[in-house]
Amino acid sequence: MSLRNRLKALDRGEVTNFSRNSYEIVFSIFMVTLAYFFRNSSQIVYPQILYFFLLLMGTNLVFNYLLRSRASVNLWLVDLILLANFWIITGVLYYSGGGGSYFWVLYLLPVFAASLMASFKDAFGMVFLCALAIITMSWPLGGGELGLILGLVIKMGVLVFSAGVVYNTAQSKKRAEAGLAFKREQVTLLEREVTEKEMEIVKTASSGEVGTLVSGVMHDLGNAVTVIMLSAQIAAEDEKPDKKDLERVLKGARYAKGLISAALSIVRGQDYAFEPVQLREPAESAVLLTEYSARKKGIAVEIDIPADLPPVRASRAHLERVLINTVSNSLSFVPVGGKVKISARAAEGGVALEISDDGPGFSEKMLKDEVKAFDTTRKEKGGTGLGLYVCKKIVRQHGGTMVRENLPGGGAAIRIFLPAGGPAENAGK
Repeated sequence: MSLRNRLKALDRGEVTNFSRNSYEIVFSIFMVTLAYFFRNSSQIVYPQILYFFLLLMGTNLVFNYLLRSRASVNLWLVDLILLANFWIITGVLYYSGGGGSYFWVLYLLPVFAASLMASFKDAFGMVFLCALAIITMSWPLGGGELGLILGLVIKMGVLVFSAGVVYNTAQSKKRAEAGLAFKREQVTLLEREVTEKEMEIVKTASSGEVGTLVSGVMHDLGNAVTVIMLSAQIAAEDEKPDKKDLERVLKGARYAKGLISAALSIVRGQDYAFEPVQLREPAESAVLLTEYSARKKGIAVEIDIPADLPPVRASRAHLERVLINTVSNSLSFVPVGGKVKISARAAEGGVALEISDDGPGFSEKMLKDEVKAFDTTRKEKGGTGLGLYVCKKIVRQHGGTMVRENLPGGGAAIRIFLPAGGPAENAGK
């Protein structure tokens, strides 16, 4: 067997690091105080017993400090900590009367820790070691000392009963934590699916497939509601509700509202409903809907639109579609860790809108040709070539223009001009 396989065979895995808080330290201080007041007792060897108590407190302080920052602990490390505590406590008993020492209750510390943090075998093994130490230090037993025998039986019973109660409590907590972890994972998956489906809704409607949109919206809305319900359930069951779970409730509600709004806007928006629109609003919606795709590749999507930029007369739902499709197009080409930027500025007679990125840019052929349907370089990756084509149609309906360009320093840009007064104003010029 190779060294790697031997090491793998020795690996016992990790266990959730249940906080032991400060009860061990408080308990040890209490026992130190008792040892000090009873230092004149014939059973206590002073000052050796104080050294062992200080060692017990010191090692537990160090162990608690080391474990505090860990989400999980290797079982071998747990065993090392338990054995160290067992050895020190045995020293305390040795210098305070052996098996008859009232400090035997200190053995509950490693027994509790083993039952909380380790496996059943570890808990059983620690109880066995503690019981064996007490019996060994009480040996030999006198034939007529029934009280001593009864005392040993009671001590063994306390150790076994305490270990059983704590172990069962710990297992219940572990099962609850495992259930919460599974539910969080399901919420994350549903959250991802909702985001992707919401983007798909917009793209589907852009291609004119409204029937598909209507038939699928109820399923997607159900996913959003499931995110809300699961997140709320997790927060209710968790002893200390995680702020992220509550944020998911709010985000799930926004998703549900967004699904309904998007569906209604798109269905109604087949007829352009022109109204004054601040470009920052559809830009923020586009960033929200493409958030998962951008996060998956580590791409930063920035918005650079002045707050005082004059509104344009436009169809809000269609402008959102333009921005979602152009940003999605950039995300398809930009490398991991890249950047996409939505910017706008006032121009003569309207607003100049630009969606730029630091990707490879457009090919020479695409720059020379007009934007056409089904013109794509990503057919093998599922690209249809409809995104930018639909964008150009929408921009024309607004009386505007759209061009593709490559940036001097590298990257691509889609530049759009929208007349301030809508299509009628631009048509009259």
